[in-house]
Amino acid sequence: MSTYDVNMGIGCETGMAYHAPVGTALPEYPGATLDAAWQEIGAVSEDGISYGMNHSLEPLRNWAKQIERLMSADGDATVTAPFIDTTESTLKTLFGEDNVTVTAATADHGKLISVEIGPDTQTNAEAFLFLMKDGDDMIMIGTTRGFVTEVADIDFAPSDAITWEATISAKSWTVMKDNGQTV
Repeated sequence: MSTYDVNMGIGCETGMAYHAPVGTALPEYPGATLDAAWQEIGAVSEDGISYGMNHSLEPLRNWAKQIERLMSADGDATVTAPFIDTTESTLKTLFGEDNVTVTAATADHGKLISVEIGPDTQTNAEAFLFLMKDGDDMIMIGTTRGFVTEVADIDFAPSDAITWEATISAKSWTVMKDNGQTV
């Protein structure tokens, strides 16, 4: 067994990106068996995910202009994930279940997935979880309440996979590493 102090963010082969109803508890640790509520969103491209934080603190000053305490200003943290699957699950997660219509296959066509996209379409809050594995080490990034707040421009080109790059915003995310060294 080996453990690394320097990790690579490699998505798990058995599933890397999940969503669940808002408020679903995150797993106790990265390798724990997932509750049945967690469903795969789809494969993330080899570019991996990125985490960003727009967090600032504003000083609350007294009359003498001394800082008494720091107050949280508006801000959130985001995970951006480039999904390369074009599935019912991926599209419902990224654009909202109410904005996706699925029609069963007939003798004339296969299963149809139609997405209504526009400035007024919204997604609902959901829980999100991303799992990574590097050797024995596992890392998870998750939130119990997040929103897909942006889907970047989508290129439809013959030389690349269609990529649905989504930004998921939340007030807070949990990042946890398990070094795989049991006692």
